Amino acid sequence: MHRLYSKIIGTPVYDDSVRPLTTVKDLIIDTETGKLLAFVVNQSKNLVIVPIDVVSWTEVIKINNIDSIIDGNDVIRISEVQKRGINLIHNKVETKNGEKLGKVNDFSVDTDILMLQKLYVSKGILGLVRYESRIISAKDIIEILPDKIVIKDNTKIKEKIKESPVLLEEMPAA
Repeated sequence: MHRLYSKIIGTPVYDDSVRPLTTVKDLIIDTETGKLLAFVVNQSKNLVIVPIDVVSWTEVIKINNIDSIIDGNDVIRISEVQKRGINLIHNKVETKNGEKLGKVNDFSVDTDILMLQKLYVSKGILGLVRYESRIISAKDIIEILPDKIVIKDNTKIKEKIKESPVLLEEMPAA
């Protein structure tokens, strides 16, 4: 199942208790492999939950116990990825030959294989109006850098088109 980053943020985290322990604040994605490395539950203390400690992930994330929440610096790969300081959200996207496609406003993760699946990219005006929205498959990503994401030139980009309703009187006669 695919889940959008924007829908994952705020997901409550439970153990066997009735009340949630915390909520998901961010995700750590390995920008070299596209793999989901951790759920960030406290950014200031760098507390994370690694996917292996997740018992189930539906509308909530269930873990065995509070000991599953660990310091992100204790996991070498997580620490390495964090040091790179690369964010997917709001990162620029362009093709290999330099065509600018916009910025990432959301992305999806496959919850079964814990991999980045799609980037949702659009151009914008002053951060208020979005246009030329596109969906780009993670398979078309060449590299993810701190200042941009480079995709293949020949990428088939799925345009998200807002369709206006057609009135019956405007339809051609059969």
